[in-house]
Amino acid sequence: MAVSPSFSAKPSASPEEREYALLDEMATAIEQAAIALEALLDGRAAAAATWHTIRDLEHKGDAIARDLFDLLGTAPSDRQDRAALQTLVGLLDDVLDAIEAAAARLAMHRIRRAIAPARTMGQAVLAAARDLRLAMGSLRRASDVFPHTRALHRHENLADDALRAAIDYLFTNGASARDIIKWKDICEFLEAATDRCEDIANVAETLAVRSGREGRLVAGQVVMDVERHEVTVAGAPVPLSVKEFEVLRLLLRHQGKVVRRQRLLHDVWGDDYVGDTRTLDTHIGWLRRKLEPRGQVRIVAMRGVGYRLDLIPS
Repeated sequence: MAVSPSFSAKPSASPEEREYALLDEMATAIEQAAIALEALLDGRAAAAATWHTIRDLEHKGDAIARDLFDLLGTAPSDRQDRAALQTLVGLLDDVLDAIEAAAARLAMHRIRRAIAPARTMGQAVLAAARDLRLAMGSLRRASDVFPHTRALHRHENLADDALRAAIDYLFTNGASARDIIKWKDICEFLEAATDRCEDIANVAETLAVRSGREGRLVAGQVVMDVERHEVTVAGAPVPLSVKEFEVLRLLLRHQGKVVRRQRLLHDVWGDDYVGDTRTLDTHIGWLRRKLEPRGQVRIVAMRGVGYRLDLIPS
């Protein structure tokens, strides 16, 4: 697999346009590396040649990261997104490093056939890399970011499950100590790649919120138009109070993840709120009545922690 030529913004582009062009380029390198790694784990590619391809992509990513850090280093110190973008670059570099480390160990151990959970993890890494590239493109176009960041959270959950399955597989199938150490090492690097993708999702969501790029948030039949401050369920408009809207926005933004009670109270009611904490439960009750019958979603209470918005399979 050949490494595709580098692309970048036009010389006349603004610093911000150049930054997002380089983020796109780095995300593309990650996707190419993930494609090669998945083929290696699936037995469709030779280990040594594939590792060299991924190593070249990792070196390319390092060069892009240096260019990005140089650009961001010259940005005004009071620029709001500067620190978040610097964090984003470091995390993207970590994803490529983890993919390269997994490929290197597959090559060094001359592995011809991966265990089934490792193949599942390779598929999760590839799926995450694809959504990562789409998320970076969405940030650049100021369009819907959250569908892709939510997908990154799901891929990380899948990789976590696959890692546990890998450990169980090794111990229940009588693997040797050497194989246990070898595969645990490889699978932990695969999981690290998806962990960093989830970290990237969190930073991308923060950037989207700060820049007003949330656009639409969608879960099942529930659609929130953030700019127009409107919510529809199965195509029909649903009137929400300001507080209901803000509670729902947090739950949609973190779909499938628990949002703590303290976070909901702080972000929706403010630091100086001193009322009854049952106010939040009351608003959740109202949202349930308005959304759950036709929205294909469920708001789940996590006792003593907070609330989570889940999809109901159709």
